[in-house]
Order: sequence, then C-alpha cells, then structure tokens
Amino acid sequence: MLRDPHFIALEKVLAAHLKPLVGELRLTELETFADHVINRREANIAEIVATAAELHFAPGFIHYDQDSALSLDWSGRPSVSLGVGVAAARFNARVRLTIRADHATIELQHLRAEPPASSAWHAVALDRAFAHNSFIARSAPETPPAA
Repeated sequence: MLRDPHFIALEKVLAAHLKPLVGELRLTELETFADHVINRREANIAEIVATAAELHFAPGFIHYDQDSALSLDWSGRPSVSLGVGVAAARFNARVRLTIRADHATIELQHLRAEPPASSAWHAVALDRAFAHNSFIARSAPETPPAA
C-alpha cells in the first residue's frame, strides 16, 4: 500500500476524476460481480468496466486489468475489488476499485510517468490527461501544492 503524501494527493486527483466511473459500476449488482469473479468470467467484468468507462472517457483510457477479488465476511456484506488501468501518453496508473453496497474506495497501486518528475508534476499530468480524455467538462480538482 502506498501511503506517502505524494500518493495520497494523487489518489485524491484520481478519486475526483473516477467518481463518474465508480458511480456507473455501482449500478451493477454486487451479486453479478460476485458471480463473474467466482466463475472467472474476466471478459464479462471487462465488458462491464468498458461500458461504464465509455460513457465518460475516451476509448482505451480506462481499462480492466484482468484482476478481481471477492471478499465475504460473516456480516454478509460482500465487496468486489477490481484492478483498473488508466493509460495516457505520458503515464500509466494502476488503481484498485473496491465496491461495496454502501460505498466504494479507490487505491492507487502503481504510477509510471515518462519522464519521471516531481510529485506536483504528476498531479498536474493526471489532471490534464483526465481533462483531455473525458467527455464531461467539470471543474478541475484541487491539485496539491508544489513540494
């Protein structure tokens, strides 16, 4: 888990931009996701993610990384985790989306940027990539101050 301030700031930028995608994914019943995960129907999960992403982002910008997990506990509240990739010209990010009945979380797992630069540059590059690949105009999320 990446917990330094740099990655926390980047997670905030990702969360602001991925909110519409997560909202679309939460419209799918958790039981449907659970069935696909248990039966290893990766193509079905990929189709759900692609369909949700195409409403808000350019084709290929957001994709399913063929990584999913189901978590069940005795309280009966399941959660499904999906590995999702964000691919732009100057960076690739890997994000874990965890979807529950009442909320969802986003966790940045990996970021590769070309060329490597400061953390402030990463946040700006992410913000610009989402603005360039998004179909919905929205105000830019707060970017972290320069380090």
